[in-house]
This record gives sequence, structure tokens and C-alpha cells, in this order.
Amino acid sequence: MPLFRPPGSSNNGDGGSIARQAAWNEALAHSTVPGFVKDRLAQTVAGTRPWVTTAGPAGLLAQRSHGIRPLGLVSGNCWFHFGYSWTRGHYEGWHTAIDRLRLEAALMGANAVVDVTMRVRRMPGTENESHMDYAVMGTAVRLEGLPESANPALATVSALEFARLLEAGIVPVGIAIGAHYDWLALPGGVTPGAATFWNQEITPLSTFLTQVRRRALQELRDDGTRLGSGVLAHTQHTELYAIEPDENNPYPRFLARYIAIGTAILHDSRSRRQFGVRPVMSVSDSGRLGVTDTTREVL
Repeated sequence: MPLFRPPGSSNNGDGGSIARQAAWNEALAHSTVPGFVKDRLAQTVAGTRPWVTTAGPAGLLAQRSHGIRPLGLVSGNCWFHFGYSWTRGHYEGWHTAIDRLRLEAALMGANAVVDVTMRVRRMPGTENESHMDYAVMGTAVRLEGLPESANPALATVSALEFARLLEAGIVPVGIAIGAHYDWLALPGGVTPGAATFWNQEITPLSTFLTQVRRRALQELRDDGTRLGSGVLAHTQHTELYAIEPDENNPYPRFLARYIAIGTAILHDSRSRRQFGVRPVMSVSDSGRLGVTDTTREVL
């Protein structure tokens, strides 16, 4: 089952830390967040607490012209144990963290989360690969013309790219994940015959990695189809381990892992949305700077 420890918590016996840990455990058991987190999110939206965004100054100015209001940073994480399936474990661990990020965004009144970044790591100080920390972070935003939602759209692209996709009738709706792993035993070793000085392809490994990659990408497509009609801006990660023979496995073995993550989209060419950029300063014929009253079309 998923394991969660909020950042900064400890087991040093401090009463406040123990109480916060208990509040987290109770909240996560009911798929929500503690009251003190809800208060922090509400204060951020109200402007009584400093907010953080992943966008730079130029990005913030561009967002304003496209009717995008950044609300603040949101995150989600999950310590997850998996045993029978590395593939399924990655899928479930990521989606648990994503659901928690989406919950924070919904509590802030966001209708989208952009610049979503994803990180996975093993438990510090151990090589136990059955314990993984899945973490996601992004900027919750509110787009003018779109209602608040309990299910905000998630995207690995920036807010400005999000808006440009909407202009083209492409709606980012979530994050799709595909993962696969497999084993390969090579009785004859990685290169058949005697050693050679010639450069040559190790065909069995090429074929093996191709099969693992294609299965992971098919899972990415399937997840994208479940969420929308396609996947874009995907990232990928590959691992290949060589395992020496032992008493139970007399031949060299190889473990290959492949994971791909991207933004799921819905595409409707009939519903192109056009943004009009609103200038905030203009140069008149007389050379005088003045604020314009130019209106814009929003979603």
C-alpha cells in the first residue's frame, strides 16, 4: 500500500510533529489533506501568504496577456512499496502522487496545473528497490473563461504553451504514464563466438530493449487514450542491468526497464479558440505613451 511521510516530519518525539503526522495519516486515509494545509492554500489564493510559481518574469507577463492567473505551487508525493510488478508499481505510485497534486490544485480553485515536474528516488541509505518515493510539483493556475473544477487539467508544458495549445483546439487534460520491465537470459553470452576487435552490434540486447520500449510506449498510448486522444511532450528513461550467474540462474541475465511520461491531450480541430493579445502600452502618432483600452477575446 502507499506509504507517505510529509516533508519535514520527524519521529523525534516532538508533540507537534507527532500531531501533524497523525493529521496527515487521517487525511490521506480519506483522500484529502489536513486542515492546516487547506488553510495554507486558502491564504495563498487570498494573497495573504507569499506564493511561488515556476514561471520566469517574461512568462508571467505573457500569461497575463492570455488571461492566465498563477495561484501558487502545488505538490503531491507517495512513498510506495511494490513487490509483484515493477511496471504496475510505477503506474500506481505516480498516479497516487498525481491525484494528491490535483487535490491541492482543486482546493485552490485552479482549473489547470502547468509545468508539472516528476521525480522518483529510492529510500535514502538503502538499495531496496521495492520502496520508491514518487513526487510531482507544478504551478496551479486559473484560466479566464474556464470554470473551477474538482478535476483540474494537468500538463508538463508551461502555462504559455498550455494557452497556445488551447488556441489550436488542443486541450491538455492530464499526465499519461507507460512503464515496462523484463528479463533476458543469454546462454551464449552477449556476443556469440570468440572475442573480436571489430565494432559490432549486440543484436540480442538491441532486440530485447526494443521490445521493452515498445511495450512501455503502448502502455503510454493506452493511458493517453483513457485520458484523451493523444500524448505530447513525453520524456523517457531507460535502465539496463547485467546480472551475474548464480546457483539458481546458470546464465548471464539482463534486466531492462523503460518508463515514458507525457501530457495527455484532447484534440478537436472544430473548436479552435483564439486569444487576442491586449497591449498594455502603445505609442501614439504624437509619440505619447498611453495605456490602451483594447479588449481581448478569452476562452
